[in-house]
Amino acid sequence: MATTQISSFANYSVTASDEILPEVVMAFKKTNVMSPLVWTATAPVGAASVTFVDMTALASSAVDAKNETQEQTSDAVATGAHEAVIAQYVVRADISDLAKAGSSYDLVGGVVENLGQACSLKVDALTTALFSGFSQTSGAAGTALSLDLFFDAARQLHAAGAPMPFNYVGNSKQIWGAKGIQGLIVASSAGTLADNPVSATMLQNGYVGTLGGVNLYFSEEIAVDGNDDAPAGMFSKKAIGLGVSSLGLINIETQRDASYRHTEYVATVSCAAVEVMDTFGVYMITDLS
Repeated sequence: MATTQISSFANYSVTASDEILPEVVMAFKKTNVMSPLVWTATAPVGAASVTFVDMTALASSAVDAKNETQEQTSDAVATGAHEAVIAQYVVRADISDLAKAGSSYDLVGGVVENLGQACSLKVDALTTALFSGFSQTSGAAGTALSLDLFFDAARQLHAAGAPMPFNYVGNSKQIWGAKGIQGLIVASSAGTLADNPVSATMLQNGYVGTLGGVNLYFSEEIAVDGNDDAPAGMFSKKAIGLGVSSLGLINIETQRDASYRHTEYVATVSCAAVEVMDTFGVYMITDLS
């Protein structure tokens, strides 16, 4: 007979008091980039989707000067509904009795940490895939990232009324490398030594967290194509919605199968990603060769 124990986590909070595998959640938090940066909502019990609603901001021209006792007519506020239909993504690893008995290290801890990391990367893959859907763009294939392109993306977000903070997420080569953020800020120094605080921080720490007020992140789920171009995105939080199932963002199940003399470890991610506010994101593709 197989015995199953379940642990469930919704928005990183424990929602079940069964056997808990905290290594999975810890690994997810350490590796995941996108979840804290996007608009996250949990589906109510009995719902298989999450609906995100956007509203078009009224312009100053909608605010009229009126004389005393003069009535103001109603101004229509356009809304849009964006449905994230939740799906499940599953990864499994089995540990045999002999493998566990013959391991001098924490085999179970290492396996479940691996599962948590894989789930984290899946959520990043689902959300970063939406960058290419943004109608606003900055940069082009075959064109290296420049400060002008970077700040133009921020300008477009400001012009659209997107609330800060803004986040830039690209491939690691778009952070480090001659044609990445590293190349831009170090090259702005005169000579080989940094002569400005941003360049000095990059040279000293190997990383800068912000550039021009924009938070910088990288994810290897953003792939470099065959032409050595890579996509990236600069966006405000409500550009992308992450719908989470009422079951929890991550569910962990351990199942003992005595007939096979092993224990199964199954991690399930229950979520969906959808573009919400198109003008709150900018698609950026740049050359890395």
